[in-house]
Amino acid sequence: MNKQTFKHAAGKCRICGESNYVTLNAHRINDGQYGGKYTKENCVSVCANCHAKIHAQQLVIDRYYTSSSGKKLRIIENGVEKFI
Repeated sequence: MNKQTFKHAAGKCRICGESNYVTLNAHRINDGQYGGKYTKENCVSVCANCHAKIHAQQLVIDRYYTSSSGKKLRIIENGVEKFI
């Protein structure tokens, strides 16, 4: 997967909604050092601010879940679980 194409297709940060393309990053849910690859199922588009929070462990991204309302991402922010 091409990270630039992924960011363009996503169009905004999955966490906060920031839509400035320059600030967007493709973050791997399962880190590369553990075998995680840049695939649609393993990536989430996040802005630089949310990306920094993820790497500072202020924001935890678990994984995608499939529900009756579609694909949801489970995150934990400040101890609060959310599905977005």
